[in-house]
Amino acid sequence: MPADANPFVYSRPVAPEDVIDRERETEELLALAVGGHYVRLYAPRKFGKTSLLGKVLRDGEREGLVPVLVDLYGVLSIADVTVRIERAYAAQLKGSLRSRIDAFLKSTGLGLSLGAFGVSATLHTEPRSDPLPALHALLDLPLRLEAGGGYRALVVFDEFQDVGKVQELDAILRSHLQYQGEVASYVFSGSEPGMMRQLFERKDRPLYGSAVPMRLERLRDEDIAPYVVRRFAESGREVGDGETAIFADWERAHAAAVLELQPEFDAHWRALATSEQKALRAVIAGQGSPFKGDVLRRLALDKTTAHNAVQRLIAAADIEVVERRHVVIDPLFAEWVAAMQGGSAPE
Repeated sequence: MPADANPFVYSRPVAPEDVIDRERETEELLALAVGGHYVRLYAPRKFGKTSLLGKVLRDGEREGLVPVLVDLYGVLSIADVTVRIERAYAAQLKGSLRSRIDAFLKSTGLGLSLGAFGVSATLHTEPRSDPLPALHALLDLPLRLEAGGGYRALVVFDEFQDVGKVQELDAILRSHLQYQGEVASYVFSGSEPGMMRQLFERKDRPLYGSAVPMRLERLRDEDIAPYVVRRFAESGREVGDGETAIFADWERAHAAAVLELQPEFDAHWRALATSEQKALRAVIAGQGSPFKGDVLRRLALDKTTAHNAVQRLIAAADIEVVERRHVVIDPLFAEWVAAMQGGSAPE
């Protein structure tokens, strides 16, 4: 590793061996999976859900489970979902099991395959073809896995909140998953608590009450510190060259981090509705109390509009309520918003 290389990965999910202090969560998820339970895992973005799931799938495979990770981020249609599931099995099935499942998929005549080309090629060459029969065949694969050798599948649907963008998809999923408790376990992972609640807690939704809720909490400082020391040691780096860092060094590092994140923050800010931007500023200016009269007047925001906007920000995991105070989940984003608007940084 180059002498000036950053030994810490933060822009993508980390390898299972680099997951910090998630042993309890890993054991809990695996125990639920082996017991045949379905789990709804939720937390804001950047809390490490995908990294944790990678560790769970690796450890589950060691226990004899067949791991399948399906990334549903950005899906907009039945065709999108069909391709994602097919490619997930293609990426993760191995050996004789892969050969047997590939032979089955090809025998359906639906254009499915675990090879380089599959249903995506079929949909490209025959754009009018209906992907729904292929989706039904893929959703039944856990039954095929079990039929040939007693395997239990552990299927993870990551970014599951995007299911809500595809009409009737949750009903289609339920029509298959409700009969697979003896052969498969499912984890539905999402980063938008509002949408996840709608999918699993509303009585009029097909998946109502079908998964055990599990929230992933923040890592604790006392768990992160030993990892930082170990990571430096493993990479042949040291925290410093013998000198003691001063506050100015911290300020430079902090400013560099905010500068690196500025394009992401700017894009997120512009995607918010005006009322949500104002509500976010009210949370910051009100130091956790977004409905202070003087703050709302300054922002030209009435209380009802502010309340509705705050609820949307909570549902989207931009803010959360901690000990009766509203808090911006990403503290660097909160600082960026305060600085952009000329206000003081939050406490």
